[in-house]
Amino acid sequence: MGRPLFTLIPHNARAWYHLRYRFAVVFFLVALFHQQHMYIVSRWALRAKYSPTNFNIYSGDLQPRFSIPDDQDSQLQDELVANRAAWKVLGKGCEGKVFAYKDLVIKTYTPGRSPFRNCAPDAATATKWPTEIPASLHFGGSSRPVDVSEDASVRTTNATYQGFLPVKTYFMASTTPGDPAEWHLVTPLLKGSNLNALASYLSTSAEASTFRDVDALYRPAFNRFLGSMQALHDAGFCHDDIKTDNIFVQDESHWVVGDLGNVRELLHPYHSSRIWKENGQLGDCRANDVFRTLQSYLKFIQLAVADQDTFNMAFYEGEEPMSRLFWWTLANAQSMSAEKLRERSITDYPDAAPRLEHNSFFRPTRPHTLLSLFSRQSAVRRAVDEALATRMPDKKARWWGMVWLFGVPDSGHCEA
Repeated sequence: MGRPLFTLIPHNARAWYHLRYRFAVVFFLVALFHQQHMYIVSRWALRAKYSPTNFNIYSGDLQPRFSIPDDQDSQLQDELVANRAAWKVLGKGCEGKVFAYKDLVIKTYTPGRSPFRNCAPDAATATKWPTEIPASLHFGGSSRPVDVSEDASVRTTNATYQGFLPVKTYFMASTTPGDPAEWHLVTPLLKGSNLNALASYLSTSAEASTFRDVDALYRPAFNRFLGSMQALHDAGFCHDDIKTDNIFVQDESHWVVGDLGNVRELLHPYHSSRIWKENGQLGDCRANDVFRTLQSYLKFIQLAVADQDTFNMAFYEGEEPMSRLFWWTLANAQSMSAEKLRERSITDYPDAAPRLEHNSFFRPTRPHTLLSLFSRQSAVRRAVDEALATRMPDKKARWWGMVWLFGVPDSGHCEA
């Protein structure tokens, strides 16, 4: 009488009911454990990604170079703020906007999806600033007027310093009255923009170029760019975000390392984080930079030619100088350096005859996908795009880390 329901259920059915109940409990506990594990490791990975870059660890105290700008900088700041209406928008994203004014580029930073990582020095309040500002001051230096007594070769109008953009000025100001102040970074304007823009121009020009023509014309610039990357690595830092958007074009033979907002020291915790590993990045961030540089260069060539299918097939044949360079680098990626790749690039120059060196590196395998049953060109195109991809998403870590609820983990507070 006390349990009429169970008296009506056969014994076998009751056993199956209890088994399902226990299975549901076990499944719930396992799922909860997995969720908590993913939450913890994802939050740790995000905290590592947004932890500050230590600019003092290898190069001594750089504090004097981060000092408040002088009177000449203040005059430039006043001019820029007074003529804000004349700024031309070049681009915008989740991190801020980019403007052009005369021969200058003004980059503004809006706190939001990507929080500022480094503490600003000499600040009256505990303030963080974009890592790109101290990184640009470190590698590009400050663009100051030189004394007229200096040698003429020093007083050239070269817009870069050893492959990095110099800083004209930096400051905090409101974009519109009443809005919170934002950080501004001002650097010289390079007419060539970046590799994406250059590739777009070449692909639509009246005289169509083959991938061999583009490689022969721009390989010297690529080799010089590797020299800039070697200087960055010798200083004890990695770029961590090399891609076609972030390689700026000064002229036909000179490219510039751009967007230093992700620069980190070699032993930064991000380089061993879950985000880094899940994106298939190399263990040595220097080798990773070098490989991404080559990927970006070859992606530039692919985008610059009208007949991309011919490029894709040549890439997978592994016989052209550019494709041999890629597959050789891939085979030696773990120990690759910018100087080693530069030497190989000079030796295996673009005008060299096509050949396949069976013993020097592994031959690329043909892409075998379901897509190849219908279109061989489409399968090769997709495989090349994957081989040259430089994506570094953190969406998975953001989801498991519940950034949508708790925000990005705080990497530490600044002291006034």
